[in-house]
Amino acid sequence: LLSLTRPDVIEGIHRDYLAAGAELVETNAFNSTSISLADYGLSHLARELNEAGARLARTACDAAEAADGRPRFAIGVLGPTNRTASLS
Repeated sequence: LLSLTRPDVIEGIHRDYLAAGAELVETNAFNSTSISLADYGLSHLARELNEAGARLARTACDAAEAADGRPRFAIGVLGPTNRTASLS
């Protein structure tokens, strides 16, 4: 949820990792699925959270790459849900 409410904090974390030498940063979207977010009444924000996370990571990567020419990558992440997909 911080990707929407405090994007400055999330982008700052990405910038710090990239400045320390990271070539990859993730989108801060772990468990941002409608299924997982349902427990918090936030299912309707799943797409917005994922888009914001990707945008923040990519923006930080672009800035780092522009500064020194080294390519940086924003990588997506998909966490497990809190629901069982099947019953054996």
